[in-house]
Amino acid sequence: MSVVLFVRHGKASAFSSATDYDQLSPPGVEQSELLGEWFADERFQADAVFVGPRKRHEQTYACVTRVMATRGLRIPEPTMLPELDEHDGISLVFKMLPELAAGDPELAGIAESIAKAGRPTADHVLAAFKRITRRWVRGEVGHADVEPWTAFRARVARALEKIAALGRGKTALVFTSAGAVAAATAETLGVRDEERVLDLSWSLYNGSITELDFTGERWGLRTFNTTPHLRDKRLVTSV
Repeated sequence: MSVVLFVRHGKASAFSSATDYDQLSPPGVEQSELLGEWFADERFQADAVFVGPRKRHEQTYACVTRVMATRGLRIPEPTMLPELDEHDGISLVFKMLPELAAGDPELAGIAESIAKAGRPTADHVLAAFKRITRRWVRGEVGHADVEPWTAFRARVARALEKIAALGRGKTALVFTSAGAVAAATAETLGVRDEERVLDLSWSLYNGSITELDFTGERWGLRTFNTTPHLRDKRLVTSV
């Protein structure tokens, strides 16, 4: 049996003064370094490492391995898998909000608040994100420039196939985003209620570990969304 540890990236720079969301924030760096310490304490070894294509994925990996190296531990160089990219739900929200607000009083209120404030707040974006993505995963809305939810689910399933090609008796470490971790977990459990997959993604903490196993084509769930390295509640974040 092989084991795969899926790590959600550390807290990114959403709603901060940084202009690029795809960067670890200072708390995200701290979360990732603490994960590296925990791996070192556990004397963790991996046969393969996979990272998604975003900077925040690679930066989380870099923080973890830098700390492990100070403790004399090395893990393999990562293989980048495009299939481990996050879904594009946030892009969908900004593209669709004006149109959808015309027929949705709650979204209209959010859009009006954003217009008055001059820029979206975290609460505004999250409220719109949750409302619009629920419709998106149900197939009610979409945009030509945004990868469909069904394509995202299929893409993560392909990532699992590539990881499973390692064969039996291996340990792999994966750095990706919440949506991909939730989709991989849902694929493992056979979850086809797409709104429940969203719920799984929203529950994931930054820097958390989800452990799956596989034998051949059969996958199983061992642990979900654990944070043994985050003892300071200040660092237990989900956005």
